[in-house]
Amino acid sequence: MTRIVVGVDGSAHADRALRWAVREAQLRVAAIELVHGYVVHLHTAMLGRTDREMAAALMDTITERNRSLLDGVEWDTTLVPLITGPSSAVLDVGQDADLIVVGSRGLGGFGELFLGATSFRTAAHASAPVAVIRGDDDSAALDGRRAIVVGVDDSRAGRRALRWALEEAGRRDVGVTVVHGYHVAAHPALASVGAPEQLEQLRSSAHDHAADLVDRVMVETDAGPAVAVDRVIAPGPPARVLLDTAGADRLLVVGTHGRGALGRMLIGSVSHQILHHATGPVVVVP
Repeated sequence: MTRIVVGVDGSAHADRALRWAVREAQLRVAAIELVHGYVVHLHTAMLGRTDREMAAALMDTITERNRSLLDGVEWDTTLVPLITGPSSAVLDVGQDADLIVVGSRGLGGFGELFLGATSFRTAAHASAPVAVIRGDDDSAALDGRRAIVVGVDDSRAGRRALRWALEEAGRRDVGVTVVHGYHVAAHPALASVGAPEQLEQLRSSAHDHAADLVDRVMVETDAGPAVAVDRVIAPGPPARVLLDTAGADRLLVVGTHGRGALGRMLIGSVSHQILHHATGPVVVVP
């Protein structure tokens, strides 16, 4: 059975992620595992209550206030004693998951301007796709019908992101906008001394090359007849083009890039910018 792991900590952001995960589980007919990592303090035994007991009480509170949603899916809970950072709990439990869902920030955050460290590390190092959920309860009403924007390039991660986006669009019965931002390679001096037709030829050539790239990737990843696909091929930094296209109302899907020590994924610069500056939900596909 498909398995979705969601990190919870009692914060409003984590509750928002849980609600998103439940809706996703209903689309996939999946089981949900709620994961909470707790720090072990040596002095808590002196207070008559262990860290695990307090973590279990928090998990009970979380499940009770979300009971009406959870009753619609198969679910379970896992408590993980933390040795390193909070992201390790979700990463460890989510090793064999089909999807990991986390909020944009946890408890103790400093507002919405920057992504929480736990969410970023989870997206950067997970072996499964990671959904980072932003927004409030008003925006949650859009979740089931959000159209999808996906960044496409000629990397393996980009192809995997496209495939994930197309499959997700099929579940949601929504369209997909394939986006590719490209750079017009021109020497700075050409802008001041070059003829206008030369500059236009460069721009046209860059656009044609980008369009050919997208065509090739799309052929290799068949959308199928049920998914409507649009394309946005525009000059500019890829992250900016993606963010402008997605806005706050669409689900934005990107791939990770590169491998670091011990084979763990390292997040690419475009994915990094997307995670920190997106105003809607983002899925990072490894």
